[in-house]
Amino acid sequence: GVSCVNALSKWLRLTVRRDGKKHFLEFNRGVVINRTLETRDGVEVSPIPVVGDAEHNGTEVHFMADEDIFGNVDFHYDILSKRIRELSFLNNGVRIRLQDKRSGKEDDYAFAGGVKGFVEYINRAKQVLHPTIFHAVGEKDNVTVEVSMQWNDSFNENVLCFTNNIPQRDGGTHLTGLRAAMTRVLNKYIVETDAAKKAKIETSGDDMREGLSCVLSVKVPEPKFSSQTKDKLV
Repeated sequence: GVSCVNALSKWLRLTVRRDGKKHFLEFNRGVVINRTLETRDGVEVSPIPVVGDAEHNGTEVHFMADEDIFGNVDFHYDILSKRIRELSFLNNGVRIRLQDKRSGKEDDYAFAGGVKGFVEYINRAKQVLHPTIFHAVGEKDNVTVEVSMQWNDSFNENVLCFTNNIPQRDGGTHLTGLRAAMTRVLNKYIVETDAAKKAKIETSGDDMREGLSCVLSVKVPEPKFSSQTKDKLV
């Protein structure tokens, strides 16, 4: 999060507007500037100083990447655009504006439909096999699962997995569970309709996932990943 950004920044400035007050805190290479200490209920704390009044609520974070760490600091618009587009789809109703003051390029991201709209975007240039996009949301034990899928005429499976808005390129337990559930539904349908005897061929879960475009998003308190890169949920 922001602690990592702060550690890798030449400077970072944090402005928080809340409850009619404006708070400001500045760091220089990870070290807070003009830190104040107070004792509350016997505990020493360092509150964010109040620097004025505020009419609205919100948080601003400004930072400069440390060139001594990165060498060449160059922000790529296309990479930021792709990530912000994902966040807009994953958080339905959120509007994000990306401005590049170097070139003057600017884009607004406010996509309706959540992950359902995400699948529609993925399949925008493909020949879909059915017009209706499947979409389901469920919650159990404080875990929320949202999935949307649609098939196209390609031969490839394209499943995008996210945990708390973080992408997992290597999937994980949420993807394993989804595939197992889809295979179970397919096998149940085959048995109930006696399709195996009629077709006289064997089927597998891979057959069902051919041409599938899917977005799987889970919200999990304190998730565990296989590594710090969070590429796989465990």
